[in-house]
Amino acid sequence: MLSVVTDPDLEVFQVTTDLEGAGNARGAFFSSDSSRFFFSRHWSAGGLSGTVEYTLCEVNDGFALRRLTDDADPRSPVLTPDDRFFYYFANPAEGEKDDVTLKRVDLTTFETEQICVFDKPVEGVGKRPKAVIPRVGSIRADGRMLLSGFNFETEGGEDHFAPVCIDLETLDIHGFDFTPWSWRVGGSYFPGTDPKYMKRVLMGRSGISQHWDKDGNYTSKEYGYSALHIVSEEGEILGTLPFGGDKEENMSHCCWRGANYEVLSHSGMFHSAPHWRGAILCAAPVECPPEHYPLGRHIPGAQRVELTRNFVRPDVCHICWHRDGIHGVCDTEGWEGRGTPCLQGPAAFLYLATVVENGDEDPYIITKYLLHPRSSWNGAFTENCQVLSPDLNTVIFNSDWTGKHGQPQVFAARGFSFPSVD
Repeated sequence: MLSVVTDPDLEVFQVTTDLEGAGNARGAFFSSDSSRFFFSRHWSAGGLSGTVEYTLCEVNDGFALRRLTDDADPRSPVLTPDDRFFYYFANPAEGEKDDVTLKRVDLTTFETEQICVFDKPVEGVGKRPKAVIPRVGSIRADGRMLLSGFNFETEGGEDHFAPVCIDLETLDIHGFDFTPWSWRVGGSYFPGTDPKYMKRVLMGRSGISQHWDKDGNYTSKEYGYSALHIVSEEGEILGTLPFGGDKEENMSHCCWRGANYEVLSHSGMFHSAPHWRGAILCAAPVECPPEHYPLGRHIPGAQRVELTRNFVRPDVCHICWHRDGIHGVCDTEGWEGRGTPCLQGPAAFLYLATVVENGDEDPYIITKYLLHPRSSWNGAFTENCQVLSPDLNTVIFNSDWTGKHGQPQVFAARGFSFPSVD
C-alpha cells in the first residue's frame, strides 16, 4: 500500500484478520479523544448479511479488539458525546416477535443494558415498527436525541420506511414520513453546538425505491426527483442543497462540512467540462418553495462552491470531513469491472485534503496522496469508506487486499501529514 511518494513515516496496520468474514469501516466512528473507534464485522458470503457484531478497537493499545454486541442483527449505533455510552438497536431474530429493542453498553464496565422495547405505533407515523434499517445512527450534539429509521408494519405487508427520533432521557419517540418507499431513511444531525442549528438534520430524498427478494433479485421503481434537504426533528423542510439537476448527480456521499452550517457532496458532473468530473461541492442550505426542490443546482438564489475546481479531472468518491471544516480524507472511484486489475487492486486510492481560505477567492482544496488501499471494489463492503480521527492522526479504511476477494478487513494508517497552506 506504500510507495515512493507516500509520507516517509507512514505506517499501515491491519486491524482485523477475519478470513471467513469481513470487517467494515463503512459507518465506523471514533471517540471524541480518538483513542477508540467502533465498526461492524460480518460473517457471511460477501459480508452483506448473516452474523453481524459491533466491535470496539483500542487505538493506543495495539489496536486491541473487544466485541460489544451479541444480538442477531444490531443496527444504528451511536456514541454519546462524552464517550461514556454506546447505544444501538437490536432487530428481532428470525422467528421472534417483531420487537425493536434499544440497548446501551457502558464503555467503562462493558455491561449491556436493555433500555426500551418499541412495540407500539409510533407517534407521527401511526404504525408499529418491525425493523431498524440504518447501519449507523446519529446523535444530537447535546447527547439528548438519537436519530434512526424504522420499517413499519402495514396491513398489506408492504414496506413503509420512516425516520424516528428518540429522546434518550425520557425515551419518548416520534417519527415522520419523508420517503416511505425508500429504505434510505438515515439522516445526520448537524454536528456543531450552535443552538440555532443543533436540532437540524441532513436528510436525502431518494426518488427511487429499491428491493431485493430472498433470492437476491433486484427491482426498483421511480418516484420523481431526488434532493438533499435540511429538516427539523419533526420533518419540516428548512432548507435545500443546490446540488444535482441537469447533468449532475447529487445523492452520493454527502456530509456536513464539520461544524460549519454547510454541506459537502461528491457529485458526478457532466456540465463543467467535456468529460466526467467527480467533484466536491460545498453549499449552505437555501430556503425555497417546494416547486424548486427538484431544480438542484438551478435553484434561484442558491450559492455554492466547487472545492475541486482547480483539478481538471477530479475523481472523488467517498468523503470524510473533520469537525474543523478544513481537513478531510477522500478516495477515488474504483471502477470495478471496467478494465482495472481488480485482483491486484483497482485504481482507487486515498488522498488527504486541506481547504484553503485566503479571503481573495472562494475556498478550494489542495490534496496530497496518502496510499493505495488495493481493495477490489467489487461491492459496497469493499469500497474504501475511510474515516478520519478527531486528532487528525489516524485514518481507518476497508481493503480485501490481504484476504478473500470481496471480504474486506479494516486497516488503519498513521504517520502522515496534511498538505500545508503556504
